[in-house]
Amino acid sequence: MPERERKKRTAAPGPSPGKVAAPRPSSVKSADRVLDLLELLSGTGRAMSHAELSRRSAIPKGSLTPLLRNLVARGYVEHAEPTQDYRLGERAYALARRGAHNRDLVKLSQQWLDRLVQVTGESALLSVMRDDMAERIAAAETSRAVLYATHVGVLSPLYATSGGKILLAWLSPAEREAYLRKVPLRPRTEKTIRSVNVLRRQLQVVRNEGIAWSWGEFTAGIVGVAVPVLDVHGRAIAALGVALPESRLDDERKSALLAALRSTAAEIADAVSAAASK
Repeated sequence: MPERERKKRTAAPGPSPGKVAAPRPSSVKSADRVLDLLELLSGTGRAMSHAELSRRSAIPKGSLTPLLRNLVARGYVEHAEPTQDYRLGERAYALARRGAHNRDLVKLSQQWLDRLVQVTGESALLSVMRDDMAERIAAAETSRAVLYATHVGVLSPLYATSGGKILLAWLSPAEREAYLRKVPLRPRTEKTIRSVNVLRRQLQVVRNEGIAWSWGEFTAGIVGVAVPVLDVHGRAIAALGVALPESRLDDERKSALLAALRSTAAEIADAVSAAASK
């Protein structure tokens, strides 16, 4: 065999028989750098200068500046004007708290959602506020032939769902008015509320009665009813609801659904409170 060909064949040997080559990790440099910065600031627990951040994160100063500018604008990093130092922002702490809280809430509530379905025969939902939307973080679905699909992760307008109305009604007056001033009431169905004044009056009734209804306002033909899950300070940490076709609802069922919702919301609240005190 010529020397050139022998070298070509032996220069880059493949993996040994029976041994699989380790995959090469992929990464996005800007995403890695953002995470490096957040981990660095959270790990030290103190403010750091631009120069120190650059040195300890190995991010060139020219690349570091726009990353910090974006993080400051989003509230994940704070910039102290007098010292020009940077520290972890309140939004980073809030994100961690909310993530841990929602994780625990989902874990603790699932058994009660399952039981609520057994008691009522209808799909059960647990929602929390995510910016200006209601986010479904947990659910249990009925096995009945005609049902309301309960996909976790769905975002819905606060003004169009029973759970969203609960969350709105339990905001502070200032927060609620700020929302009402800016929200565009886009119709989901022909029954969706389209007047801010009507919504404002309805939210007052919701707060007084502790119950919210959505009569085909988010999904045509589907009724939603929800109650708040309250913490020890009376704040709504979530909205617990059921959804069902309007054809399955009468006065007797209304009373039964409300009783089941209220008792289940109290059970979830107690479980969350007990977990927080450990």
